[in-house]
Amino acid sequence: MTTPTYLDHASATPLSEPAREALVSALDAFGDPMRLHGNGLAARRLLDDARAQIAEALTAQPDEIVFTSGGTESVALAIWGGVRPVREIGHRIVASSIEHPAVGGVLHTLETDGFESVLVPVGGDGQVDLDVFASEVRKPGTLLASIQHANHETGTMQPVAEAARLCREAGVLFHTDACQTVGRLPVDTSALEVDLLSLSGHKFGGPSGVGALYVRRGVPVAAYPCGDDRERRRRSGMENLPGVAGMAAALRAALDDSGDQAARQWGLTDRLRHGLAEISGVAFMRLMDQHTRVGEVYGIPLNGKSPEQVAQAIQKRKARPRPSGVK
Repeated sequence: MTTPTYLDHASATPLSEPAREALVSALDAFGDPMRLHGNGLAARRLLDDARAQIAEALTAQPDEIVFTSGGTESVALAIWGGVRPVREIGHRIVASSIEHPAVGGVLHTLETDGFESVLVPVGGDGQVDLDVFASEVRKPGTLLASIQHANHETGTMQPVAEAARLCREAGVLFHTDACQTVGRLPVDTSALEVDLLSLSGHKFGGPSGVGALYVRRGVPVAAYPCGDDRERRRRSGMENLPGVAGMAAALRAALDDSGDQAARQWGLTDRLRHGLAEISGVAFMRLMDQHTRVGEVYGIPLNGKSPEQVAQAIQKRKARPRPSGVK
């Protein structure tokens, strides 16, 4: 009998035990955090505690954390909400050519409303061309730039701190999609000096359907969607209290174990790479050290095969009956 191996942690991770316990416990907090009766105040305490934990993990302040329904909404709120308050002074948005589809989706929506999106290419190492990036963010009318912290398919990390510096010098807002790094690596918003940062709970052992957006103090963000005064008028709708509690517990547990996990992941990556090196036709990304990519994501170009074909072939192989005695 074989034990299944799950290789899609870049998409979603199993729920950690601390997250499960916090989520179940929070199911009893059914009150509305905006109400002043006992149940509402209990819910408010739970929400405030979770917000403080997320903020501490990011070296941020609690009032800089906005809870959302996940990474995609966090990205949409950052980009859509970031350009709306300043649209009278420009219309350009700069991003890399390898951003997550969440970024591409909101850029497409904004293009239908008169905004222009500019995609900066990456080199053969998967990193954004900073010279081109600097040239683009300096052009008049540029409002915001978005560069992901680490790519969700190759694991390549981007020079986010340098990109943020270039934007700051140009007077342009800077957002980073950090869904692949928060909970896996120490992410310090004060060191990166970003204006906006997105994260997703199910990437680091938290429940699905919950995420957060870091909004640096003083950065105006239009509510998306609009409708009430929750999350300091930056995100409407009742907060997912069990999800928020589970996400905060998962993040705390993940960071407590991040050193051991990183060492284990890099060990597995090296083992996988050496094994695959014996197979003809397998290529590798050039950047392999811990300063240029994350350990839990590994991209392998396979000439002539799409990701869908490879995944289907693996599933068929797993389902194929094996002769007796063969392992």
